Amino acid sequence: MLKPLAFLSALAITCSATCSAGTLRRDSDRSDTLVVKRLDAAIYYGGAPKSDADFARLRQLGVRRIVDMRTFKVFASARERRRAAECGITFQRIPMGFFPAKTGNVPDILAELTGCGHGAVYFHCNLGLDRAGMLVALYRVEHFGWDPRHAFSVWKAQQFNTKLKGLDRYYWQHVGRYSRPR
Repeated sequence: MLKPLAFLSALAITCSATCSAGTLRRDSDRSDTLVVKRLDAAIYYGGAPKSDADFARLRQLGVRRIVDMRTFKVFASARERRRAAECGITFQRIPMGFFPAKTGNVPDILAELTGCGHGAVYFHCNLGLDRAGMLVALYRVEHFGWDPRHAFSVWKAQQFNTKLKGLDRYYWQHVGRYSRPR
């Protein structure tokens, strides 16, 4: 009976050492500042801002609007809305799931990004990699003239979950006039 308990204790110690070593990340393990990527002169994207330092970073960059694309994080979105308002940042939630054709919100989100005269915008999903990455790829094709295959490969190189085929399908339907990568 003691052997299984000793094994579980050793496993717990190993897991906590692994988490503190940085191979597993939780929200509590986040660094103090948000990693913000720049897409265009007044368009930024990344993960969901959670701390006061995250919102301060966005204000420092001149962000005036936040577009939250998370679908199932309703309470987190409500907290984010309150924090954004405290910082003088306009908040808009436009949920986009992993099957964007079902929600149909991609044109609305892209229109928010290109809204003239509204100041800098920061858009995000939860991690800033999958849904935000697809929008970045679409924006690069439409506004910078990137080859769709190249934009797709850059997105996929940074994507967290490569099994989200609904995002892939939407991307290729949206840029359907171009051929798919081989």
